Amino acid sequence: MKITLISPYPDLQAFGIRTISACLKQEGHDVQLLFLPKHFTERYKTKTLNEIVKLSKESYLIGISLMTNFFDNAVQITQKLKENYDIPILWGGIHPTIRPEECLNYADMVCIGEGEETIVELSNKMEDGQDYYDIRGIWFKDKDKIITNPIRPLTQSLDNIPFPDYDYGSHYILNNECIQKMDIKLLTRHIGRTYMTMPTRGCPFGCTYCCNNTINKMHPNEKPLRKRSVNNIIKELVKVKELLPFIACIKFDDDAFLSLSVEEINEFCEKYKENVRLPFNVTGATPSTVTREKLSLLVDAGLNSIRMGIQTGSERTKKLYNRHYTNHQVEIAVKIINEFKDRIKTVGYDIILDNPWETDDDLIKTLMFLSKLPTPYTLGIFSLNFYPGTELYIKAKMDGIITDDLKDVYRKHYHNCNRTYLNNLFLLLDNYASIGVGISPKIMFLLTNQKIRQLKLHWLLYIYLSILVFPINMKRFISLVQEGLKDIQTGNWSRIHSYVRRYF
Repeated sequence: MKITLISPYPDLQAFGIRTISACLKQEGHDVQLLFLPKHFTERYKTKTLNEIVKLSKESYLIGISLMTNFFDNAVQITQKLKENYDIPILWGGIHPTIRPEECLNYADMVCIGEGEETIVELSNKMEDGQDYYDIRGIWFKDKDKIITNPIRPLTQSLDNIPFPDYDYGSHYILNNECIQKMDIKLLTRHIGRTYMTMPTRGCPFGCTYCCNNTINKMHPNEKPLRKRSVNNIIKELVKVKELLPFIACIKFDDDAFLSLSVEEINEFCEKYKENVRLPFNVTGATPSTVTREKLSLLVDAGLNSIRMGIQTGSERTKKLYNRHYTNHQVEIAVKIINEFKDRIKTVGYDIILDNPWETDDDLIKTLMFLSKLPTPYTLGIFSLNFYPGTELYIKAKMDGIITDDLKDVYRKHYHNCNRTYLNNLFLLLDNYASIGVGISPKIMFLLTNQKIRQLKLHWLLYIYLSILVFPINMKRFISLVQEGLKDIQTGNWSRIHSYVRRYF
């Protein structure tokens, strides 16, 4: 049975939909993947939509993956397909999982939760002509009636799931406003030399701003964090090296990589050094999971980049976020990471701004705390988004902060921070910390002190520091321009949008 899967995301790694595709192919279905990279504030041109319609013509099922920010794009694609065909359209991903009724205003069915087993069962039943309206994990729209089914349990045996589909012979990509057949050259250009995978699934923490906060509550009696075996991970990476010889780095982009035990990490490192031997980076680090023993093993195996969520230095805000760690724990984790600065090339710490319940005092506490941390490091600066279903979304609705979901949530960019003075200090600190200089606590005190700010004397120091770091910014700007020209050539405007929103 021919099935078309559509990914609107700028990032072509698209782990979820590639895995779904692999599951369907394993069952013998004819699957084509359409990658339509667009920034979620941009709409598809009529020409592009017509090409999507043409490619989807003989499909028996069309699936679209979407996160909340890509709601408008999914609606646009779905409406165009509905104008031309009566093919069932399935939406899946985190947004349909949280907002199934809303999504059924456009799609014929929505997949709720993890979709590998669900979509395979649906496709097999459709191909065999069986009734499928009772499938767990799917809600259906039948005329004016919504058919609801219970959610499917979380997948616990991750090793049974096939590796993401990189058989690019059956893939298409929107490139320079035209949909083209994927080839090795296009794939290399769009994903670069880094391959992304996920050794774990789920998160045990459930921070109040994160979608895991909602997912964990949907599965209250199930184990949220699940792990793949080391042999399974290594097998995937060995296969990737054969299939995609241009890959020069591995990115482990899950939420809880460092939640693996020392024994598991030791086994991973030994087999990674023997079979893979590529530099790699880890994003799933938290202050409570970073240890010297784990990092020592990982660095020896090739770890050269790590990212850890700090989010705030304010104890009051940490309670709001349900972040159970102290600043002292963060300092210990950062100190451990810094011990390997000769081997770890890039260290990133995530920070959340634009929290409407935070005061200037909360932000100043975070700035003062960050100024004490050893450099070099970069800051991943995010504007707080209230994703549907999370505790903070519910609180924001009750407090009248969200009045229009489309405007205040769906169309809000997580890098689009308000250009306030204190927010700008985080950007300034990022500039200095990234070159290993930092801004000392004494200087940060002068920049944030209320009395000095009342006298407007802080601007003199701020302007002086901005001028001093200008050559570094110019070097970074030139590098961004060079990268931007490459993106323009491929028609990929998403990264350009992100940088413009962050820095301008």
